[in-house]
Amino acid sequence: AANGGNWNSVDNNYEFTSNPIAIAAFTNDKRRNFKTFGSVYGEYAFLKNKDLILRSNLGLDLNMTHNKAFNKNYGDVDGGGADIDKTQGRQNRPTNLSEDRGQETTITWTNTLKYNKRIQDHSFNVLIGSEFITNSSTSIGASRSRFSNTNPAFQYIDFGAFPLDLWNGGGASEWALFSLFGSVDYSYNNRYFATASLRQDASSQFGANEQKALFPSFSAGWRISQENFMQDVNWISDLKLRASTGKLGNQSGLNNYNSLSIYNPLGTLLRYGNPDLKWETTNQDNIGIDLGLFQNRLTISADYFNKTTSDLLLPLSLPKFVGDVEPTIVNAGEVSNKGFELAVGYKENRGDFKYSINANMATITNNVVKLDPHLPNMIGQVSKTEPGHPLNSFYGYKMTGIYQNQKEIDDYLTGAPHEEIKPGDIKFLDLNKDGIVDENDRTYIGNPNPRLSYGFNFLASYKNFDFAMLIQGVEGVEKYNDLKKIIDYDTRPFNHSVNTLKAWNGEGSSNTIPRSTFNDNGSSKNSSIFVEDASYVRLKNVEIGYTIRANGKAKSIFQNARLYVSTQNLFTITNYTGLDPEAYNMFDQGTYPQSIAFLFGINIKL
Repeated sequence: AANGGNWNSVDNNYEFTSNPIAIAAFTNDKRRNFKTFGSVYGEYAFLKNKDLILRSNLGLDLNMTHNKAFNKNYGDVDGGGADIDKTQGRQNRPTNLSEDRGQETTITWTNTLKYNKRIQDHSFNVLIGSEFITNSSTSIGASRSRFSNTNPAFQYIDFGAFPLDLWNGGGASEWALFSLFGSVDYSYNNRYFATASLRQDASSQFGANEQKALFPSFSAGWRISQENFMQDVNWISDLKLRASTGKLGNQSGLNNYNSLSIYNPLGTLLRYGNPDLKWETTNQDNIGIDLGLFQNRLTISADYFNKTTSDLLLPLSLPKFVGDVEPTIVNAGEVSNKGFELAVGYKENRGDFKYSINANMATITNNVVKLDPHLPNMIGQVSKTEPGHPLNSFYGYKMTGIYQNQKEIDDYLTGAPHEEIKPGDIKFLDLNKDGIVDENDRTYIGNPNPRLSYGFNFLASYKNFDFAMLIQGVEGVEKYNDLKKIIDYDTRPFNHSVNTLKAWNGEGSSNTIPRSTFNDNGSSKNSSIFVEDASYVRLKNVEIGYTIRANGKAKSIFQNARLYVSTQNLFTITNYTGLDPEAYNMFDQGTYPQSIAFLFGINIKL
């Protein structure tokens, strides 16, 4: 049980394995995190009617970490390692300790001046303000090996061997954001509405001459149902048209000091800076309608939006002849998202029985409009991004079946020798029809961006009983099921799923699952065999409750008590063979699935 691993380098029949009991017994790993956040504010109202309000808010977010891991040597002696460690077990050789501490502090100071005024049918709300955010972080760490005494009282850095295996490090980082903003809201007679806003953001993340940027927005609305000509249309309770346009900035995803070149202490260049680095911006136009019918029992809201993100913040890798340097962040390209959103609701009260039904759906079309001339495309692990296609589209070989016999192989692969290809291997599309399957035959094989999402919610109550149900789903989305590659097609000696029993084992036996082998059967290529439709519909929640009311009795110790039982993720309908189609990552390596949960509880109101 003390042996933590086994490896047969001769036959390669065993992978490195670990004994979880041994790991728990010989590892003392403690991770501490202290986090606190809060804010304090003050307000003061001016003018005769207190129409002018000054507010100042100061917030603090503090996070402190302390991690310490002592790894004690164990396992069988295999004679490996440094000469000084030859007599020690193969695991955690030599015994070692690592410890680090860190602190991150974010301070936010916001000041606003708000003015509200109503003059007959005219209403004004004016807001101006400023916000300053500063963030600083520091860290320090050290490690030491070869502890002669592994008693917990001696599990500290000073008790490790000296002067061998000394390591320490530390660093600090900071960034700041300063914003000025203002907005004006205007309405007339509850019929016409307009809002205009403008903000200027200045961030230390960008180049010295590009830190500031202006982001304006404007929206307008017309409540048609309040017009005189609509007064006799009783079945329309509310009808409003609205439109908006605006610009937003983005700096998320950046590391600090991206505009600056970085050198190590010896003067070696690690990364070229970009002094022209500036804000990523998103322009969005929206037009919508809100409709209420039959005293607002039936409500409909519909929107069409067109969102374009430009000056994308992307990493640009430089040619190797420039040197071994990190990618430089540049503003490159433009991406568009267009879509339609619809929400429909209905509610009804019939005595003791009340219920409401709400449904929504949203479509989206994603497209890369352009990239930087120096960055014509972006190749990911299983994806490619280039103009004319959705962002992060899956890219690879397209599977057309399984080679059934040697003649089929020879007739198809006429352009080059192909001794390594055997009957039972995956057959890929020869896109350019040159008799060779190579990187020139790769193509787009899937879109990880959902094209349609929807939801359905039902609420009901009858006397003291209540009921709630939520269903959600996604259509038109693909995922790359890398877990399928590992458990069904990996050529290493792993355990496979029962799908291996359906593998090709002779001519005509299968045209979908390749032969099971320790040699490459085509599964090493990124291909459509691993790209799956991840559409699903899931019952997210069902809850039934019963409320016991005190009915005003003087001796009651509570006003009411609600007993409930609920279930989450009760069932999912999907063709996806991975663990969870709802997993957020497009490259699915076996993300832990959402569990089915049954909850029982009571809420008491005193």
